[in-house]
Amino acid sequence: MIQAVRVDNICKIQITEREAIAEVSHSVALDTILLEEDGTAFTFQGERSRCPLEIVLEVHSPQFYWKVMTRADLGLADAYIDGDISFTDKNEGLLNLFMKEDEDLKVAQLRKISLLIEMARIDKKHEVLDIGCGWGGFAIEAVKQTGCKYTGITLSEAQFKFAEKKVKDAGLQDHIRLLLCDYRQLPSTYKYDRIISCEMIEHVGHEYMEDFFGCCESLLAEDGLLVLQFISIPDERYKEYRQSSDFIKEYIFPGGCLPSLSRITAAMASASRFSVELLENVGIHYYQTLRCWRKNFTENRSKIVALGFDEKFIRTWEYYFEYCAAGFKSRTLGDYQIVFTRPGNHTAFGNPYQTAVPSGVDHHPVPNGEIETSY
Repeated sequence: MIQAVRVDNICKIQITEREAIAEVSHSVALDTILLEEDGTAFTFQGERSRCPLEIVLEVHSPQFYWKVMTRADLGLADAYIDGDISFTDKNEGLLNLFMKEDEDLKVAQLRKISLLIEMARIDKKHEVLDIGCGWGGFAIEAVKQTGCKYTGITLSEAQFKFAEKKVKDAGLQDHIRLLLCDYRQLPSTYKYDRIISCEMIEHVGHEYMEDFFGCCESLLAEDGLLVLQFISIPDERYKEYRQSSDFIKEYIFPGGCLPSLSRITAAMASASRFSVELLENVGIHYYQTLRCWRKNFTENRSKIVALGFDEKFIRTWEYYFEYCAAGFKSRTLGDYQIVFTRPGNHTAFGNPYQTAVPSGVDHHPVPNGEIETSY
């Protein structure tokens, strides 16, 4: 019996017991798969090549076939995590996707932060709200570069404590306020000149997108700007994705939901007076980011093991880095940066023939060709 299954949300593989025939059918991210077992190799060749990725799968246990046939892409993840298969390609495959070591992650992170500051046109007189402030990187750079007043909120106690210490060590307590709270708990009577939210809305959930934009509408000053960065899924796949499970939802971010671009703009239109002023998709840079993250992870493997984490934990995160990297490499995933404002906002944008960068921003020189990353 031939069973059609989907691999990594990208390829379909048809398996009859031990033999397999591959057909490429969706947003193709893997052009060629070479499967090796007991000295026998099976090649799965795509009919169309949109992305030149090739992988070699080495099968260590026949459980691999059952897992893939019964659980599709989740079965593939399970098989890797359990050690039933390994990926042995060293150049452009699913695992070990990146081999270059010339990009500097910290430099790239600073460049991404500087770009967000420019997009938000932050200057010294502004009060900035960061919804989902993370580990404090944006807070410190925004204040150092512009002298603004900053409020960051998070639901993570670990991030809150880490960022609080980071701010104290930098001596910026007078400019930076950190709160451990939900964005819906902020009083709507207080207005912020700028609102930033970098890769937090993925955790809001499909049903609460309108609530998010409604809160931003009530918290943002009339001539303010909202800058949003989020990982996205194509509109054509959004409904199916939302109603099903996958590796990320199962193992990494339970309850998470990658929005499509139209879901974001629909929520914006329904719950606010905002309009889109500027939009850019920087997803291809995330491919490099994940490469750097996996490199750091691998180099610190012994420290991770010393903390008590086992081999399955390590393989889960290895799979995560490359699963996502393949999505961004193939442009199956996007990473949008969007500037929202209300119509008629001349105060924020001023004379269109003058420089778009606020004079208060002190730029850090960054080498050409570096990458923008998440922090």
